[in-house]
Amino acid sequence: MITALALLFVGGSYAMWSETLRINVTVNTGEVDVKWSGWSVSESDHGKPWVANTSVTVEANDSEGDAIKLAIVMNNTYPCYWANVSLVVDNIGSIPVKLYSSNITGVNKSALYVNLVKPGDTQIDPGENATYILQIHVLQNATENTTYKFNVTLIFAQWNEVQEAPR
Repeated sequence: MITALALLFVGGSYAMWSETLRINVTVNTGEVDVKWSGWSVSESDHGKPWVANTSVTVEANDSEGDAIKLAIVMNNTYPCYWANVSLVVDNIGSIPVKLYSSNITGVNKSALYVNLVKPGDTQIDPGENATYILQIHVLQNATENTTYKFNVTLIFAQWNEVQEAPR
């Protein structure tokens, strides 16, 4: 009798009606993509005849032909000469980016003063741009007939991964 009742309940569960629902999911990711799009130089020699000059050229492009590395060359400089290089960064990707980190390395600090001026908000929305200013000043301890080199690196990341600095 117990076996018959057990079979009756099992048989009833097999006779139950059912329906299946399915979902097809497609996830398309965005792209973080920035480039140098423009630059200009303002320089001063305190009213003296121009003997020094600063130039900016593209040193490297990515696989899409976008400028990703610039070369700034200052020729015939001397103590008290300075140049401000305005550098425009375009967000050519599909999601907002923020400056994740910046680094200036290899500066001979006894010969050069170098400072990167960042915009107040480093977020750049798609299709927008931001300007950074690289300030370079030749100091009194600079040596004649010497070449000074240094590197500036800006790393951008998706906007939601960059921690805000405490205020």
